[in-house]
Amino acid sequence: MADFIKFSPLLISTTIKHYLNGPPRPSWDLKCHVTWAVIRSIFSVSKSNAKTTEQMQEESFRSAPAQAGVMINEFKINNQHGYEAQIHLEKILKPYEHVLDTEILVIDYRLAPQNQFPAALQDALAAYLYLLNPPKDAGFEPLNPKNIVISGASAGGGLSLALGLAIRDAGLPSCAGIICWSPMVDLTHSTPSMLDEESIDFLPNLAKGFGVTHVESQVSKEFKEKAAALTAKIKKQNLGPKIWHDSFDRSDERLELYAPNEGLAIPYVSPMLAESLCNLSPLLLVAGDDERLRDETIYFAHRSAEPTKYKGPSYNAGKFEKSPFKTPTNTTLEIYEEMVHVFQILEHDSTTKSYERTVEFINKVTKVLNEPLPPSSYNCINGKGEFGPLKEHHKKVLNWENIGIVPNITRN
Repeated sequence: MADFIKFSPLLISTTIKHYLNGPPRPSWDLKCHVTWAVIRSIFSVSKSNAKTTEQMQEESFRSAPAQAGVMINEFKINNQHGYEAQIHLEKILKPYEHVLDTEILVIDYRLAPQNQFPAALQDALAAYLYLLNPPKDAGFEPLNPKNIVISGASAGGGLSLALGLAIRDAGLPSCAGIICWSPMVDLTHSTPSMLDEESIDFLPNLAKGFGVTHVESQVSKEFKEKAAALTAKIKKQNLGPKIWHDSFDRSDERLELYAPNEGLAIPYVSPMLAESLCNLSPLLLVAGDDERLRDETIYFAHRSAEPTKYKGPSYNAGKFEKSPFKTPTNTTLEIYEEMVHVFQILEHDSTTKSYERTVEFINKVTKVLNEPLPPSSYNCINGKGEFGPLKEHHKKVLNWENIGIVPNITRN
């Protein structure tokens, strides 16, 4: 009831606009338009509606009620799998240890900024190891990795791909497939759609500020102190090679809550910038045509499927040739017209189609359907569910010279 009262003015004004001026996109009905308006108001960069980091986390991770007939079993992953995950991560993160604070402990699902990279990745890897080798009292037998499909949306999509890279690099058994809806795979935010003035996405335009405005809180104060100390430590020790681009250097400014500026190009932080995206489990990558993460999803798909043609940022030149991973990844890219970031939260025909395609992908990679997975493809899907090739504006990023270079903007 409180939320309804809070958003009543917005609901009324959006309804009036819908019938007087029409929706933002022709295929949107009133319910879709209103949902978009509410979400956009939450994400808008404004000091008047700013919230603390803790409030944003509480709202973002609020559980949705389970549908009728769905049984939820909760379990805790014991420290054995956390320690095993740590061993694997220490091995594959060795080249990047000079820009990380890697004292990590598995307690619960850990969020940034309270818990920095690689905490979330360790938790994800520990969960995967738990499924492969559960304790005797887990209530289930070890799972065949070819029956496991990893999935995530937005930052969770980026974490899913980072987990795929970690599984590959650690030499662990690969899963059946990875599904990502609107994945965040480039924390340098270097692609053109991030600054697109015509985008109707509810994610803010970075030209208006780098990130969402937060009210000062105990968490943000502690984060700023630790971030400053880590940056000073990295600069002072000067250990190991420089693994970041000059555009990452910002005086007294942390660009991301998840990792230090010097670590933004680490492949498990920004999977799109990895030296190689080959030899991964089959991928289904989904994005909206009107969302800000569209271009990084497109570029990631092309790099994974056509590695010799798209090799990533200029400062990684020559690294793909030295990588042991050179087999192209089977990648299905789907861009849905008139859709925004994680559009599956909207009631729309494109949402239904995306669900159908997701289920079809799962059934194929887990061999439920006795059908082979088709070759890699790049698809643009209209509101009627009709498939076509990518459009010209989708291809702009494929020739973008600033891949992996932070735009010249500042954080709010």
